[in-house]
Amino acid sequence: MNKVGLVLLFVLVSSLPAFAFVIPLSEQGQAHSQAPLHSAVIGPDWGIERIDFIHYANGKTVVHPAKPAKPTVCYKLLGYSWKTTPVNYYINPTNSQGLSSSFVTSAFSTAAETWDDATSKELFNNAYAVDTSAVYGVRDGKNSIVFGSYPNSGVIAVTSIWFSRKNRELVEFDQLYNTYFAWGDSSVNPALMDLQNIATHELGHGVGLDDIYTSSCSAVTMYGYSYEGDLAKRTLETADITGLRLMYGN
Repeated sequence: MNKVGLVLLFVLVSSLPAFAFVIPLSEQGQAHSQAPLHSAVIGPDWGIERIDFIHYANGKTVVHPAKPAKPTVCYKLLGYSWKTTPVNYYINPTNSQGLSSSFVTSAFSTAAETWDDATSKELFNNAYAVDTSAVYGVRDGKNSIVFGSYPNSGVIAVTSIWFSRKNRELVEFDQLYNTYFAWGDSSVNPALMDLQNIATHELGHGVGLDDIYTSSCSAVTMYGYSYEGDLAKRTLETADITGLRLMYGN
């Protein structure tokens, strides 16, 4: 190519807007991407982003109280919340472990009400929907809760949220509960991963709370690790409630 051609090509390319070279992931690509913790994924429409929260199994945790001289704040806000409540959510109770639909829906609805009871605002619609067509990882206007296989056996559950950075607003969440683990009621069988316990943590992400990994905060619901037999996250601690009320009021 001669010099004139090169100059013309440079002018043409440099005159294009920067965003012309950004190719967003498709919905299918998002659903199958192995996004690391807190990775933002651009959605199919500009301005909407996605974050995946990975909940890991880490053995039984010992609580280490914070030193009095340096009190630890055991909550963290995402900076995004629901502007219109209550939000609807869709439970797909289909599972390979023989859990009844009534047990599954009771665990999730009880977990949702745990957050509702801690603030005057009704966050979750009491009339949840049972939807066997609900799927994880696709932004389809449904806040979907499903069981499924996750490729990392150390991951208990994943919550993905979609949000508008411009409006600081949550717009959707999906949750996947990894069938690598045996789910059930740990108050009956401590060898099981307690569904209500984990659901309460995951729904905390659904309303705008981040994970906490400080070991002195291991008793709070939003602590980022759990284990079979753990029941402590079924109920909220003062720090969880403080964070929630900063977003939604007392």
